Parts: sequence; structure tokens; C-alpha cells
Amino acid sequence: MTSLFESTVPQPEPADHRAFAGELFGRARETAELLRLLADPTVPGVLLHGLPGSGKTRLASAVAEQYRAMGGMTGTPCPASLLTVDQIEPDEYPALLTRCASSGAKLLATGRLPSTGADVAYRVDPLAVPVDWSPIDLDAFCRIPSVQVFTAARQAWSPCFTVTARNQQAVGRICVELRGLPGALVVAARVAALEGIGTVLAALGGAGVDGAAGGRIPGGGVAPCAGPRVPPAGRPARRPAERGGPLVADEARLLSCTPLFVGGFGPEALRAVSGITPSAFPAALEALLGRQSLTLEDRPSGRLAGAAETRLHVPFDGPPEARPADGRFTVLMLRHARYYARLAAGAGRRLAAGDQPTALLALRVEEANLRSAVNTLTGHGLTAEALDLMERLLAHARLVGLGPAWTDRDAALLGSTSATGERARVRLALIRAEARLLDGDHELATVLLDETEAASAESDRCRTTPDSPSTAARLLRLRGLTGFDRDPARTLAALTRAAELLRGADDEPAALRIELEAALAELRLGRTGPGSALADRALTAARHRGDALLAGTALLHLGLLAAADGDPSASRAHYVEGLAQLRPLGAVATLGALVGLAASPLRPAPARATDAARLLGSFYPGRAGIPGDPADPDLATARLLPGIRRRLTEDEFTHALATGAATALPDLLCSLGESDSTGTPPKRELTNRQFQVSLLVADGLSNHQIARRLGISEWTVVNHLREAMRRLQCSSRVGVAGWVHRSGRRPGPAHGANRGWYDDPFEAS
Repeated sequence: MTSLFESTVPQPEPADHRAFAGELFGRARETAELLRLLADPTVPGVLLHGLPGSGKTRLASAVAEQYRAMGGMTGTPCPASLLTVDQIEPDEYPALLTRCASSGAKLLATGRLPSTGADVAYRVDPLAVPVDWSPIDLDAFCRIPSVQVFTAARQAWSPCFTVTARNQQAVGRICVELRGLPGALVVAARVAALEGIGTVLAALGGAGVDGAAGGRIPGGGVAPCAGPRVPPAGRPARRPAERGGPLVADEARLLSCTPLFVGGFGPEALRAVSGITPSAFPAALEALLGRQSLTLEDRPSGRLAGAAETRLHVPFDGPPEARPADGRFTVLMLRHARYYARLAAGAGRRLAAGDQPTALLALRVEEANLRSAVNTLTGHGLTAEALDLMERLLAHARLVGLGPAWTDRDAALLGSTSATGERARVRLALIRAEARLLDGDHELATVLLDETEAASAESDRCRTTPDSPSTAARLLRLRGLTGFDRDPARTLAALTRAAELLRGADDEPAALRIELEAALAELRLGRTGPGSALADRALTAARHRGDALLAGTALLHLGLLAAADGDPSASRAHYVEGLAQLRPLGAVATLGALVGLAASPLRPAPARATDAARLLGSFYPGRAGIPGDPADPDLATARLLPGIRRRLTEDEFTHALATGAATALPDLLCSLGESDSTGTPPKRELTNRQFQVSLLVADGLSNHQIARRLGISEWTVVNHLREAMRRLQCSSRVGVAGWVHRSGRRPGPAHGANRGWYDDPFEAS
């Protein structure tokens, strides 16, 4: 232990570019409470304890400095001498406290574990981290203590560094992933200064901002890419085995599994992966917690039956023991992947059954481990298992309006699917297409759907296996969503058929969600009555099933349809009721339903990204009213910002956020329906054939080419075009093309008009 006698305070390291001894951030309350305790004559000493890297040493130093300064204040009694001791062992504290009391001195000590002999044990918690963030509130973000620590440490190396709207996402994620531990934040800032912030993000378990892959550091800790892990100033790092003697077999077995996990893990996951018997697991885990080889925090973790209230982490300055031999480690990797695959499957069943809060929580907090599981299954060529997990994660991503929880590993399966047959190729193409559609890349989604049809044409397996109705429904739905701008009527027919197939396959929740998409298609066709009927049917069924998420989503659709129908009071009532239904599910589910509606491919194309950004701006200021735990940041707004930002220019994005922030959420939602109503072409005034001709005119085709594409005579084309011009009050075909483009229905390339995307390639035989 390190002793500092007679009110002396640990002095900062020499001021150079390698030292960080800056201001104490976010500790005003703790400092005041500790000074009050030390001034109390009945308190002989205080022991500061907490997680490794929580800032105990720095806090003790600042408190000792202020305690000494109290003696120089006029009218203040001279304080007793103060002995400060850093990193005291629990068994040393009682004897030292007795010695201080006998000499009239007070004791201020730090240690990782509370001592049974401590008169006052004061827990030092990590700093507050961002619960969420948005560029519209950058000043408030910069005042969060964990952000202040990272910024100050970064400026010690790069004085010009500031937090901006462009790097806010990376800084916020680092603070959250490192759980507000000042020691870890300082190390992360050093690595960011030396090797770039992308290296830090990669070390936290994901791709860096520059796309570079990186290693994974257990427990969310950050280590430089070269050289040993750097401990905070004044504290030498100690390996877990040095705390309490050598590890026994079960303890070593548990610790050898920890490199597999990303961002923490639940006790159940550690037991399942290690393979230790349930009877031996508690004692081994308790021993590791006692050594501080692992830390247990009051943060949620996923489990097979729902969610747990605690989460394990590896201390950032306590690297785990060496991993087992490669063969053994491969076994553990597959156990890890299959455990989280089972977790995702169970969460999917609970979502369908209506037990949604725990299912959504488990999937959210384990996103990093689920992504790691996809990588493992893909890397080991386990195509069927990887596809199963991807489909489950895709279903969750669809609900929360976010891209799926994997990076680009789906492309790595392309070389392995040929070994498992054409059916796997079809599944993979559908997964990739929908993932790209969620990311807003309609063009790539269309290309991937073409690949799906090519794969299905090579084999009849999809038509004969039990999964064929589901596969056919997915292809019909995706073809409809990507082809709506070319032929809305065909899209509606495809969605209707997809819902029928899913209902026949006993997947009622999925069928109801597709019917809500059909309701939006009806709206774009100018038929609010049929659209409202579909949404109302989905609402009734969702309430009967106890599906709060689907019921809230259906109410949002009804609000949009009512606004388009010119009934703002009914629209507002539906929105308010829908938000009330969604709020208990958390901010992620609530915002996911809102953005999923605003950015739907069935809404006018020019408005999708802008309206989604406006929703983010409006949602962020009021999200405090949604239940949540500040110790478990959900990052509802922050998770969606990058994807929406990519679809707009920076000026458009900033303006949309600011506009949304100035508008109440129900009012903003009403405006979406009104814009859909005014932006929808007067389709009721055109027949389906007139509308098809207009789209092909906008695509640059001549009357002769249109006739060949549609299989009608050229004279019939002329008649349809003349009638469309009359109804649209256009004087030329140029005016018709302009109307199509202004309406947001941008046709595809000329060769795409006859691709037959609306045909059902899986007709039952």
C-alpha cells in the first residue's frame, strides 16, 4: 500500500504530454459528503471502495487537499491530522484505523473491497454516462462528467480536440461502453490520441469509424494495439491471480471463458459457456468476485428465460488469464455462439407471445454478444445456424427501426451456402435484401432480390419444403416494398398475398404487420378508408393477443390515416393513445415504431429520411418521460442517428433535427399524415393502366416501347396517356413525367419495367 502522512496529498506527475492530472469532474456531491464525514469528530476514518478504475485515488487526493485547506479558513477549527492510504488491503484496514485513532489522526483510505472493520465504508461509483444524445443538445452532452473526463484526457495529448456533432457518436459510445470508469476513459483517450478513435471503437468490440477491424478487449476495457495495458497514474496493474493466491481449477476455467464475451455478460451465460456444474458455479464465481478478477454490477443482462438484473465485467486493468489451447477455445466459442442463438430464439418466442419488455431488453443489452455469435457461426461455416440467428436478429431490427446486429458477416456466407443447397442461398439473399432495405438502400435491396429469384429458379426445394409459404411471403413483401414506386397496385396485391401466406403458416403477428404495410399502400393510392380498416383490424387482433408493440404501431398507422383523411383531432387522439401504449416498452421500442412508420418504403421517397430526422429531433427532448434506468443507457436516439444522417446532407440533417425539436411529437406526427395526403398523387383520378403508362413515360420510354412492355397496342397507349394528361391537367408528356417525379414515385431504370417483380414465383403446386 502507499502511505501519505500528515495531510500530504499525492502530487501529480510532471506536466508533460503523457500525464493527465486534470480537474476532478462530477464529484461535487461525493467531495462534500466526504468532507462532512471527516469533519465529524465521531468518525475516525473513511474507506473509499469501488470498481477498479472508478477514480477512488483521485477523489481521495482532492478531498485530502480540501480538508487541509479547511485549517486555514478563518473561524474554522484546525482539523485533525489526516493519513491517506492508497490501495489498502481489507485485512490491513482495522489495525491501521486503531493506530490512527490512538494518535488523534484520521484515516482516509482507498481499496477495491470494503473492510469488515471499516467504521465508514464509502462506495465510489463510476461517473454518469450519456443516457442518450443528439447534436441539437451538444452543450449538455459535453457537461456529462464521463464526457468531460474523456475530453480533458484527450486534450492533454491533443489540445485542439473538442467534441463536435461529427465525433459525438464515437465519444458517447466510448463513455457508455466503458461504463463511466475514469481510469478506463483516460486510457481510451490516450489510445485515441495515438492511434485514432476508430482503434478504440474497434477494441470495444465493433468496427472502427474508419472501418478497420479491431481486437476485442474483455469487459469493455481498452488496450493499446502495441505494448502493455497502461494503468492509471499512481496505480500499478495487478493480475487477478495475485489477489488471493493461485486460481483453483473451476476459477481458472471460468476466467478462461471471459475473452469470448463483449460488453459484459450475465452469470447464466458464463456458466453455460464454461460448462461448470450448477453446484460448483456459485463458489467459483464468488471467489473471482472476491479477487476482483470479475466485477458484478447492477446492470441488466440477457438470459434464456428473459433478463437478469446483474451483469459481470472484466476489470479494465485486470486482464484475464491466458486463454486455453486452440482446440478448447474453439469449443468455448461455439458454446458462446449457440448460447446466444438460443437466447435470441427464446426472445423471439416471447415477442410473438406478447411478453415483450423482457424480450426487447434481453436483445438490446446483448447486441454485442449476438453480433459476436453471428461472426463465430459464420467463421466456422455453420451456415444453417448462422442464418437462423440472422433471421431472428432481423426480426428484432425490424421492430426497433435499426439495422441488424451484425456487420458485414452476411457476405462471408456467400462462399459457404453453396455447400448447403439453394435453399440456403435463397434465405441469405432475403436476409441481405431486407437488411439493406432497413438501411435505406433500395437499389441494392432490389439487386439482391433478383439474386433470390435466380437462386429459387435453380431449385424447387423452396416450393416443396414446409418453409415455402414463409419464404414466398418474405419475397413477395420485399418485392412489393422495393417496387412500390413503379407499380403501387401490384405492391398492394403482393402484400395482401404475403399476409395470406403467413396466416396460412400460422404466423399471425407477421401477417398483421404486413397488413399494416398494406394500409400505408392504400393511403398512397388515395384510399384511406380501406387502409383504416386494415389498421383497425390489426389493432383489434393485437389487443386480443396482448401484443402492446403491435397495438401501439397500429394506432400510429391509424393516426397517419386520420390526418391524411383531414381529421386532425382523431389523428392526435390515435397518436396519443399509441404513444401511451408504447412507452412502457421503453424508448427503443417507442422510437423504433415511430421511425419505422416515418421511414417506411411505402411513404413518399423524398420525405422519408427528413421526417425520420424530424422525429428524432422531436423525440429526444421528451424521452425523459419514458421509463428507463439511468444506469442502463438505451441510446434510443443515438442508435438511429448515423443511419438517418447518411441519407441527408449535413445541412438537411441539422435543419430537420432543429425543426423537430421545436415541434411537439403529436403535432409532428399529424403533419406526416397531412404531407402524405398532399404528396400522394391523385391516384383515384387515374386507372391502374393510366398510372402504369405515366410511370413508363417518366422512365423515358416511347409509346411503342410502352406498348411492348405492357402487351397492349400503341393506340391504346396513346388513349391512356391522353386521358392521364387530361385528368392531371398536363399539356404534354413532359408534364406527366414531372408529376410522377414530384409525387416521389421515381421509376427504376428502363429495363426494370418488365422484370415481373410482382409475380409470385412460389405458386403452390
